[in-house]
Amino acid sequence: MVDKPVIYSMQTDGPLVPITVRIEWLPDGRIVPQMYWTPDGCCHQVSHVYEMTLLAFLKNKGEGLRFKVMDEIIETMEQEEELLHVQYETYLYFADAWFSGKNFIDARYLHAGKEYVPVILDVFPDGGYELIYFGVHGERYKVEKTVAVEPRGSFYAGGIGVRHKVEARQVNDDDDEDADPNISVRRFAGVYFEVNKWFVKTRGDHNEQDNPSLRHEQLLRDGGRKI
Repeated sequence: MVDKPVIYSMQTDGPLVPITVRIEWLPDGRIVPQMYWTPDGCCHQVSHVYEMTLLAFLKNKGEGLRFKVMDEIIETMEQEEELLHVQYETYLYFADAWFSGKNFIDARYLHAGKEYVPVILDVFPDGGYELIYFGVHGERYKVEKTVAVEPRGSFYAGGIGVRHKVEARQVNDDDDEDADPNISVRRFAGVYFEVNKWFVKTRGDHNEQDNPSLRHEQLLRDGGRKI
C-alpha cells in the first residue's frame, strides 16, 4: 500500500482510496479517464466525465487535476457480484504537476518533423505509469515492452522531453489481435512526452546518430507468418 498516494479516488464524505487508473492522453494534451482499479479487486468503468478541475483552484490547493466522473463496477470478486453495474459518482485525483503541464505555443509545436499522438497508459497510486497503447497515422499499437525511459531531445522533430523506447505490435482498434490476420507487424518506437503531449518523429532523422528508436516506416515483420 502506498503511504501517500498521488492517484486516488474519493466519494462525498468517503475515505481516500489509492487506485490504478487507465487514461487516454489525447494529442491536444487533454486527459480522459477510462477505467480504474481499487485495492479490493474491483474494476470501475468511467461512463461519463462531468468536469475537470485544477487542484490549484480547490480549497486545499495543490498541483494536478481532479475529475468528477460517473462510473460503474464491471469486474469484482466472485463473492461481491451484487455490486456489478452499481453506479457511483466519484472524484478521481491526479495529485502531481505532471498531469497539469501548461500548454504553450512556439516553433516546436508546429514542427513538421513530429506528430502528436494519442497514448493510453495505466497510472499507479504512486504516480508511476506504464504505456499500454499509442496511435500513429490512424494505426493502433500495443506496447509489449518498454526498453528504456530517458530524457532525450530530438533536433529533427524540434522537441525535448522524456523518450520512451518501446517494442510494439500493431493491433485492431477494438481488441489486441493482429491488424492483419496473415502477418504480425512489430516495431521499435520512440514515443516522447513533452510538457503535456506525446509525440513521435514523422520520418527518419539522420542528424541523431545515436537514435535507435523506430521511425514510422520501419516495420519489423516475420516474413509473412503470424507470430
